[in-house]
Amino acid sequence: MILTSLFSIHINKERAEKEGPFKSTIAHGYLLLSLIPYLWKQIAVVRNVKMEINYGIENLKFGQAVPVETDVKLQATVKSVTDLRGTIKVVVEAKLLIKNHTKPTYTGDVIFLYHFL
Repeated sequence: MILTSLFSIHINKERAEKEGPFKSTIAHGYLLLSLIPYLWKQIAVVRNVKMEINYGIENLKFGQAVPVETDVKLQATVKSVTDLRGTIKVVVEAKLLIKNHTKPTYTGDVIFLYHFL
């Protein structure tokens, strides 16, 4: 297996335009997932946090590719808040959206654990 061919849609603009299914380079799915904590902090302010843990993502589905240099935004809804004997578990329904598109790039339930001061 040649790794270069696997990542052409992400790093090789000419090859992606010519051979790729999206006719352009696209952002890597795991890179897009890594935006969740950063974008979540732009939406919600949680005060007096001693430690925040990115615990996991459930029901993750990728809906469409994101062309490089595309504007995205996170749409988030708190689904539940549970006190686990002092640790607060927050489940957030997350959707990453491309500007001017209705179909999400991905959807999933993101789980954060918060320990407070």
